[in-house]
Amino acid sequence: MATIEIAEMMKTLRTERAHTNKELKKLDKVIAVLRDLSTNSMSTRHGKRRMSAAARRKIAAAQRKRWAKFRQQQA
Repeated sequence: MATIEIAEMMKTLRTERAHTNKELKKLDKVIAVLRDLSTNSMSTRHGKRRMSAAARRKIAAAQRKRWAKFRQQQA
């Protein structure tokens, strides 16, 4: 009689283990998606952009032009 109870307990435990494994696989998928989302957003924020010397000269010239216009309006 005790062997029957043990066998039923083993069967129940195996069923619970299978259910738990399915739930863990679902959680792993969710974690993987969230990890991908977080790494994608972080990689775009932390990348340094290099600007060419020509681009810096263009920006500086445009800023000088804006300041000259501002000073003209102030005078």
